[in-house]
Amino acid sequence: MKNLTTQKVNYLKQFVTDDKWALFNKIAHLRTRYFTVVLEDIYQTQNSSAVLRTCDAFGIQDIHIIENNCNFKINPEIELGTSQWLS
Repeated sequence: MKNLTTQKVNYLKQFVTDDKWALFNKIAHLRTRYFTVVLEDIYQTQNSSAVLRTCDAFGIQDIHIIENNCNFKINPEIELGTSQWLS
């Protein structure tokens, strides 16, 4: 899996400037796995999407979503693409 991720990153690297690549590497190393956020049965999409955005802003990498009664749906207008950077 790590090899596949490396291949994707190397492919995408060609589309960014050297300055952006340096910034990405600096920020990526600052992310943390010391905290994990858990969401359970969130039924208001704006709330769950805002949590994803906030976790990304604080550098929290891992989010767990538990769906017992409600299906998890991301609101793209609120999360603004941050979910693609979270695990």
